[in-house]
Amino acid sequence: MEFGILAGLLDDKLIKVISVFMKHPSKKFYLSEISKMSGVNTATTFRILKKLVGQELVHMDVLGKVRVYQLGTSERVKSLSGILKDSNIEKKDLLEEFCEKVGALARVRLILLDSRTHNGARLIIVGDLSSKERIDLICRDFVENKKFIVTYIELRTTQYEGLKSSRAFDMNKKILFQDNSSN
Repeated sequence: MEFGILAGLLDDKLIKVISVFMKHPSKKFYLSEISKMSGVNTATTFRILKKLVGQELVHMDVLGKVRVYQLGTSERVKSLSGILKDSNIEKKDLLEEFCEKVGALARVRLILLDSRTHNGARLIIVGDLSSKERIDLICRDFVENKKFIVTYIELRTTQYEGLKSSRAFDMNKKILFQDNSSN
């Protein structure tokens, strides 16, 4: 995952937690919601939130025994928001949106990230080739309306499994989507 100039400077998990707040700046969240939305385990999310509260980037309210968290409103938060927007977080969101749309198609089993650029991504889509026309339409929409270029190769599930078992395929690709309903 790339974040422009922030790549390597900030922890990927920290960026994921912060981006939950940036997407919903006025919403209050429970710890479990932030963990689920960010994809970061609960203990790590709690540790990150503790730092963000200490830095006054996130505000914490205690309601009885329950804590809720909300993005702060200080100038520091506004500055951070500007930095994150300039550092490619919006492009990551476009990739997530693309994967949600393609993943919703019948017979798409797996989407792997092959590589990233500042304005797009190269993906490997595993599934049934009958979805190709619909995937192409989604790709065109992203290019025309969002200036985000997605190229992909599509593999049948049997092709992917064959490459995987023969070790002819680099298995260190990041999984962006996985259909677990067929298991």
